[in-house]
Amino acid sequence: MATRAATTSLLSDPPSFGSSSRRTSQHKTGNAVRVFMVIRCSASLSTSNSFTDTTLGLKGKPWKIADTRLVLEDGSVWNAKSFGASGTQVGEVVFNTSLTGYQEILTDPSYAGQFVLMTNPHIGNTGINVDDEESQQCFLSGLVVRSLSMSTSNWRCTEHLSDYLAKRNIMGIYDVDTRAITRRLRQDGSLRGVLSTDASKTDKDLLEMSHNWSIVGVDLISGVSCSAPYEWVDKTGSEWEFNTASGVGKRFHVVAYDFGIKHNILRRLASAGCKITVVPSTWSASEALKMKPDGVLFSNGPGDPSAVPYAVETVKQIIGKVPVFGICMGHQLLGQALGGKTFKMKFGHHGGNHPVRDIRKNRVEISAQNHNYAVDPDSLPEGAQMTHINLNDKSCAGLAFPALNIMSLQYHPEASPGPHDSDSVFGEFIFMMEQAKQKAE
Repeated sequence: MATRAATTSLLSDPPSFGSSSRRTSQHKTGNAVRVFMVIRCSASLSTSNSFTDTTLGLKGKPWKIADTRLVLEDGSVWNAKSFGASGTQVGEVVFNTSLTGYQEILTDPSYAGQFVLMTNPHIGNTGINVDDEESQQCFLSGLVVRSLSMSTSNWRCTEHLSDYLAKRNIMGIYDVDTRAITRRLRQDGSLRGVLSTDASKTDKDLLEMSHNWSIVGVDLISGVSCSAPYEWVDKTGSEWEFNTASGVGKRFHVVAYDFGIKHNILRRLASAGCKITVVPSTWSASEALKMKPDGVLFSNGPGDPSAVPYAVETVKQIIGKVPVFGICMGHQLLGQALGGKTFKMKFGHHGGNHPVRDIRKNRVEISAQNHNYAVDPDSLPEGAQMTHINLNDKSCAGLAFPALNIMSLQYHPEASPGPHDSDSVFGEFIFMMEQAKQKAE
């Protein structure tokens, strides 16, 4: 078989780029002759060329180098690259095992005072949109991720994650071994840490900062609560799968204590036909009862429940008078108000994949959780019942006191983006208010 002359059409002279040299070599295989051309280019990116560092907006190298340190209280130093805001920040490092929903995590007030480390390695690929906010701002201290997506792919996206955090003065780091840090947190428990882009501070300086800071015993609720009462008026859009009561009138009035309440809790109650008045964490029980509510919600919130005795006292004065529902921090405050004790967990529960068992129904649910403290069920008085148990560590995930019309969950039944296995508890709260209303009449 005849072969085409490789030397005439296979390779043509390439365009020149700077100065170059060419070398041609031949390799014979059977009757065919293959011609290889080696081109060596030595282009100088000087200021005289149009294609320069300045044109690219680069400073020295066409990639970002490590410019941030995460120093943990155990003395370990983790070099990383920064995004979002710059500066120096201290916080408690916790890991979150959610595969999606980083925007809801960023805007969850329960993360105040904490660095959230995402175990899912790829973060930022869906960008930021205006619909997934759980509050009006970000309260966490910083975000730690393995791989930051440089591009986004979501039809709702309006902003890149890095720009979003920069506008809100929240620090973020990437290109760090999140698996190694997670293993350390699981072994040693939640650790205090310092994030810094300030090269003038030594590792020893940052380590000392971590040792001098504490989150235990600090009232974090007052910093995330609203300052005055307001009525929740946002309508639940038709795209929400639980929007089944759009045509139902407001059958019940619920006073919701804002300890760091998430918008989707309010949306869920509103979709069930509730008029909601949100009040500050310091709102007195007497003022709340003057509003003649059909029920009271004690919301989620950050930090140590033992650091807010004023909230525990408020809960004590309300229970037994109207039906109450506690979520997360609200659950812990109810436990203390009933005479029980709370304790700090080793590394807490943070993620959207925690299995819990409803003891009453013998039903397993996958739940979204975010807390570092738990109620000791053995410390609860007679009449209080543990209704849910976390199957990972057997901790108390829910309680009830039927005689006082009390129900609570340690996790988030409103979970957005999910899972929604526990959504039915909002119906239980509605039923409890309905029963109490009928009895009063």
